[in-house]
Amino acid sequence: MKSLSICDRESDNYLLMDTGWDKTGRVHAVALHLRIVEGQVWIEWDGTERGITENLLDLGVAKEDIVLGFIRPEQRQFTDFSAV
Repeated sequence: MKSLSICDRESDNYLLMDTGWDKTGRVHAVALHLRIVEGQVWIEWDGTERGITENLLDLGVAKEDIVLGFIRPEQRQFTDFSAV
């Protein structure tokens, strides 16, 4: 299996994809999808083991600059992150 990083700086979309083969067959899956929107990091999908949120916080990204895009908008207010 191979991981591919796909970076589109023009649209500020960043993906990590797994491709290849495993025991069940072909693998072609998005492991991580981030977007930068108006200065905030939108986590659209996070299938990583540790979770990219912890890495962003460790790098000094403020909680109010992180949007958990994979959570329904009406539910984001109940997280510690931006509810945009």
